[in-house]
Amino acid sequence: MILHSLKLENFGLYQGVTQFDLAPRKRSGGDTPIVLVGGKNGAGKTTFLEALRLALYGKRALGTRVGQSEYEQYLRSRLNRSGGSKTAAVALEFDYAEAGVVHRYAVRREWSARGGSVAEAIELEKDGKTITSVPKEEWHSFLQELIPPGLSQLFFFDGEKIQEIADGSGEEEYLADAVRGLLGIELISRLRTDLALYLARHRAQEDSDSLTARLEANIRDIQAAQRRADELFEDAAELTAKREANSRVAEHVRRRFTAEGGDIALGRVKLEAEIQENKTNLQSAEVSFRDAANKLLPFAYAPRLLSRFRSALASSLEGSVDLDSMRGVLEKFEKWDGISTTWTAAHRRDFRAFLENTAKTDTGSFKDLSDRRSALSVLDLVGTDVRAKSETLLRGLQSMLAKRDVLEANLARADHAKASAMLDELRDADRSLGSTEAALAAKQEDLRIARNAVATLERERSKLLAEQANDELGSRRNDLGYRAAKTLLEYEAKLLALKLKQLQSEFVRCFAHLARKPDLVAEARIDQSTFTVSLFDANGDLVPKSELSAGEKQVYATAMLWALARTSGRHLPMIIDTPLARLDTEHRSRLIERYFPVASHQVILLSTDTEISNEAMRTLEPFVSHSYHLVYDHTERRSTVSAGYFDADNEEAVRALQQA
Repeated sequence: MILHSLKLENFGLYQGVTQFDLAPRKRSGGDTPIVLVGGKNGAGKTTFLEALRLALYGKRALGTRVGQSEYEQYLRSRLNRSGGSKTAAVALEFDYAEAGVVHRYAVRREWSARGGSVAEAIELEKDGKTITSVPKEEWHSFLQELIPPGLSQLFFFDGEKIQEIADGSGEEEYLADAVRGLLGIELISRLRTDLALYLARHRAQEDSDSLTARLEANIRDIQAAQRRADELFEDAAELTAKREANSRVAEHVRRRFTAEGGDIALGRVKLEAEIQENKTNLQSAEVSFRDAANKLLPFAYAPRLLSRFRSALASSLEGSVDLDSMRGVLEKFEKWDGISTTWTAAHRRDFRAFLENTAKTDTGSFKDLSDRRSALSVLDLVGTDVRAKSETLLRGLQSMLAKRDVLEANLARADHAKASAMLDELRDADRSLGSTEAALAAKQEDLRIARNAVATLERERSKLLAEQANDELGSRRNDLGYRAAKTLLEYEAKLLALKLKQLQSEFVRCFAHLARKPDLVAEARIDQSTFTVSLFDANGDLVPKSELSAGEKQVYATAMLWALARTSGRHLPMIIDTPLARLDTEHRSRLIERYFPVASHQVILLSTDTEISNEAMRTLEPFVSHSYHLVYDHTERRSTVSAGYFDADNEEAVRALQQA
């Protein structure tokens, strides 16, 4: 698939008609798959991605549980406000291969606000002619079957999606949906469910058992739980948007406060940074101290008891019998001819018994301790190593705690010194952001519980289906159905296992290619039931994802998305919004050099100037087909588009693309 052009008419920040040429252009030096769209925050990059999704999926672009009234409200909100127009449209042209033949598709969605309602019209063409083989009312479904929305998440995503996977929030659900979507396992699951209902009804008619009622009740419960999860997901999405809005407001107020507050404001910003750094160091020190407490540190708190214990252990070593030496003595005694002639056989027998008894007997307190010398060496570390390290850790911890108190006192004094309306505004913005984040965290927890309930019910359904598939009490009339159900069950399990194995291998290759430490992960294992991902190093030891650095977590998420896309076998364009916002310099460089040029045959990057700087642009330049620059005009309240990327030299920069 190749995206050729995207046209926006009075959509969002774009007034009038704005068209983007998206097809990569050929160069004599090789392929140039990257189309770069640059713009600062608020310039319209996310609007670009929204328009593309809207053109393909209509209402489905907003989610599975969006009603018509909500969709109409969204369309109304996307009308460009500065131009005063009551009509807007998005149009997309793309090439798509079917049975080896490439066809050109064009889809256009136009809507108008009429009083309290919104009227929408859709046009769909194939090779320049309106599609008639599919009824017009089914065009929406046709487009979704052409490029399934679930599959598009692997190719059209933003930085928030990467962050979501990196943080582990909903990772298992996302992986499950993505894997099932790219494999078509959802279709197999629906077929198994329908077949199970058919067989269960026949069994009910034959009064075989109550499996029908159990299965139908389970399916009703799954549908209800899924509706609840979808509602919570939409609520969480709204709170996420609200949080982002509050965050932008708080950041704006903070910048104004910094600009107008002078030395006090600048000092406050520095204090906040020092407090955050101290908090991070304090957490690390506490972890180190707890780790020491789980080992030999407790022995250092009882030096007298430890000293007596070591003395007793050392004495047991001095008084213990070397069994091998004693056996040697016994052998020599047997061979010795120098014993007095007055020694009888009874004398020899008694002396032998004495030696054997001495070699075997150990009635000390440490007789169950297998290696006393090793234990004594370990206890020696308490005085020579553990106590010194623990004292160093304690001093560092106390120092950081004291520094925390001083920093917090300084911050309180700075706030008091700047007790102005602007500081009150900053506090209000931070409180609003905090309350929204708390509400979002609670909603996400409810969503997690709801998704767990869905997963539990689905596991129950799987057990019922497996029970039915393995049940041999069916009549001859239903025998074929039972065998088909059992075959589908086995086929689904084997197909899933095969694809997960491919995904695991692909992920390890992608992670090693992108990570700063390529040998950090040698193996990945994805649980077939829960889709939980476990990472292992070359020694087979578990690598907890919580111990990865922030940059490594971002690389982990990017590598997983890349591996999913490669495993899917679908040749779709890659569109990435704000791809590098949360990465450090080294990881940014690796993604720029190793990921973007080969991510797909068409890569559309939506980036700020801080993510892809002029230096990074020089690295990407051999792979960049062409670029655009988005600029938001605060006076006219609209975004304009020109060729080129920010201030970088570009021969296309003389050609304006914005048409009023």
